[in-house]
Amino acid sequence: QAIIFAPGVLCALEVNFPESQMATNACFTQKRNRQAQDLPRTHPRTVFLPEQGLDAMEKYMDVLRAHKPPPKKTKTMQDDEEDRIEGGLRVPNSVLDGCESGFTATDERRAKASTQFFDNTALMALLCRHDIVLFLANMHSAGEKQHYVISLIETLFQHLPLKCHLGILYDIGCQVERSCVKWGFLDRYMDRILFGISVFHAFGYRWACQLIYHPQKRRGFGLSDGEGCERFWHSISKLIAYLRYHQRLYTLDRQVDYARDEIIEGLGAWLLRRSQHALKKHKAAELILQGCGHQEVLLRAQWDAQVVAQTKPLPRQSKKAGKDMVNELIRLRETQNDLKKRVKEYDAIIADVDSPSDEYADARTEVESVRRKLEELRTRIRRKQAVLGVGDRTRLTNLINNPFLALWMQTLALKQQLRDRLRFCKFELD
Repeated sequence: QAIIFAPGVLCALEVNFPESQMATNACFTQKRNRQAQDLPRTHPRTVFLPEQGLDAMEKYMDVLRAHKPPPKKTKTMQDDEEDRIEGGLRVPNSVLDGCESGFTATDERRAKASTQFFDNTALMALLCRHDIVLFLANMHSAGEKQHYVISLIETLFQHLPLKCHLGILYDIGCQVERSCVKWGFLDRYMDRILFGISVFHAFGYRWACQLIYHPQKRRGFGLSDGEGCERFWHSISKLIAYLRYHQRLYTLDRQVDYARDEIIEGLGAWLLRRSQHALKKHKAAELILQGCGHQEVLLRAQWDAQVVAQTKPLPRQSKKAGKDMVNELIRLRETQNDLKKRVKEYDAIIADVDSPSDEYADARTEVESVRRKLEELRTRIRRKQAVLGVGDRTRLTNLINNPFLALWMQTLALKQQLRDRLRFCKFELD
């Protein structure tokens, strides 16, 4: 079977940019009743992955997860834990946790189909940029387990050149990448994969997640929407009732074979239509850029700075935040006193006419650097004192276990979280 690739639209290809774009998704309306008793029949050009390969991948992933079990956390531990960005990800844990709780597809244990009445519960497809089905996985689980999508990607890479980079759009692409980084799935290919979220699902994710995974905000995806699977599911929706009982896999293979030939026959017209659409979009974007009065270099730098600022880990409502802030301020004050002593020592050496020439030269060289560090440190101390509401003469040791201060820091963290969420909502509306 032919695998057709499509480069990103109007994107200057750089290192790790995807030469090809794929879309994957599951459909739980394509089921098969347990009462069906058809004789097995296999299409000579079947696109279905072997059942033995899917089972082997599931066992392999279970072994990887068992080898590195996540620590069990209580509610108190979760509240006290600092938000951070793990591994090679670009989105903090708080955002990924929020996205995970907001979509049913991210929960492998969430039942979407009854295994009591259906032995085949769903289909998962992998399509190229032209909506041609490359591979299908026949699902038997009640939920959308990750070993199906991992198997599809693994199988695809076995048919590709060693230096080929892929862009993969999936409804829960951020969660799949998180699992790959956390457990080591697809570790041989991760430097050649760029994950994204299909465009109609991307708007349901947190703003920070959209900044990284939205296909229209991530360079390399062009105008791809990642919804080819939805179009394929719609094209075979008329077969839902029939395939509950009769020759399900063989009929789907025939349908895929027919759809592939039909798409390839009209591929020239499709390329012309999409190219004209891309050029129209490109011209409109150039007019907007010319009318804004700023250079593209400046706009890209500002966008990069915005992404960094809006994907930073958020402060948590920790009971120890007040104590940690006081201890940090104490350390800063001690460092400030040390720097003041060094400045006095250098000034004394410079003022002493009997100082050795080498000590005098070192003092003249170091004193300005120490003074700059001292001024920067004073600025940090003033900011932290303003947050705590204390002055220079306040005895910080008396505030370490202050209950009001602990509540004050939790309130500030909650205020910043609410303010950031409101700001992100405004960005989404814009």
